[in-house]
Amino acid sequence: MAQVVRYGSTVETAGQVATNTAASLEEQSIEVLGKVTGLLEEVGATLNDLVRVQVWLTNIAEFETFNAVYEKWLDGRPKPVRACVESALVAGGYVVEVQAFAYVAE
Repeated sequence: MAQVVRYGSTVETAGQVATNTAASLEEQSIEVLGKVTGLLEEVGATLNDLVRVQVWLTNIAEFETFNAVYEKWLDGRPKPVRACVESALVAGGYVVEVQAFAYVAE
């Protein structure tokens, strides 16, 4: 499975999860958002190119914890549209999954 694909100007990442499933939501969020940044860079995109971010949390009560990490990650950049839902994830230990979509002007 590809982790990131660019079709012309459109970029989509696969859902990203942490490698350390024993980590806290804050730690997993930092790792996952870092992975998204790296994937965007692989195809010539940046956080400024984001148009949509989808987030799955296993415990929506921890939304504010995730949101604090997310705000730091964007660091004042324009905010893309975002959906955040509570859901079980594919394997135990994962507490957050993030998928990103970007548009890169050619």
